[in-house]
Amino acid sequence: MGHHVATFWYVGTDDPSAPIRSGHPSDPGFARRLLSRLHPTVTPASLGMFPLNRSASAGPGEVYVGSYPGLTVVQTQLDRPVLPSATDETWLRLVEAPTVLMFSHDPDDGISGFARWESGRLVRSFAGADDRIVEDEGMPLPFERPYWAGEFPPEGADDTPLALPFSPSSLLHAAHREWLGFDLSPGGLDVPVHGFATDGRREVRQRTAPTGAAVHVVGSPGRAELHAASRRDSRPASRDAGTSSPYADDDYERAPLVPAVARASSPVTGAVRRIAGVVGDAVRRAGGAMNRRLANRR
Repeated sequence: MGHHVATFWYVGTDDPSAPIRSGHPSDPGFARRLLSRLHPTVTPASLGMFPLNRSASAGPGEVYVGSYPGLTVVQTQLDRPVLPSATDETWLRLVEAPTVLMFSHDPDDGISGFARWESGRLVRSFAGADDRIVEDEGMPLPFERPYWAGEFPPEGADDTPLALPFSPSSLLHAAHREWLGFDLSPGGLDVPVHGFATDGRREVRQRTAPTGAAVHVVGSPGRAELHAASRRDSRPASRDAGTSSPYADDDYERAPLVPAVARASSPVTGAVRRIAGVVGDAVRRAGGAMNRRLANRR
């Protein structure tokens, strides 16, 4: 049985990108409540908050949730092949919304797929790799016509007799732009989400974005990962020691926690402690003098 990363969008607004573009924060309370519906017997561990489009995709035992007015996004791994029309009802009813969208990608098999449900009814679903169609349900929609007409042929199509007239991953992107108004790509609109682990691991106290190569929905690494990798390649090995986050040079990196031993041994901390000691001694001497004067008056 295969597995893949699936991203679900629950849409109840005519302009899905509006709440994200306006900078409306994601609702952490709703995310927790949604997790309790998915995993009622599990206490999820927080992985922090980070941009969905510029983080590593959800790994095994992980769920990413972003909740906005009229829009909710959930990304997780499903232990099954990419077959959108066979999506379990649990996912279709997870959030009450008239429109449910699903985007899937299996980096091992190179299969991309997407689907759209309206009021619980499947309107369109497609899944395939560059050389085969896995599923094709419903009538192709207007935005698909240029792809089926061969206006966007994949690279190397002439060398593959069974190649489709388009790359399924590019059609997935087109569906994302058509239905949501933006593309889930590293250079696109930042989509803040809350990450959770449901496999019993300890909660991450330091709120850093998940590390690793981001496959998102098309199998390409995120901009932050590529940038960090190039910086690591150009820096001396000693500077890379202990660095594991791909956001080390990115504006979403969280400040690292400084161990107590390091704080105690820093020059600044030592100077502060010396000053505090001097001030404390002066206060104690002044107090002692005052007590002596009071004693003499008696």
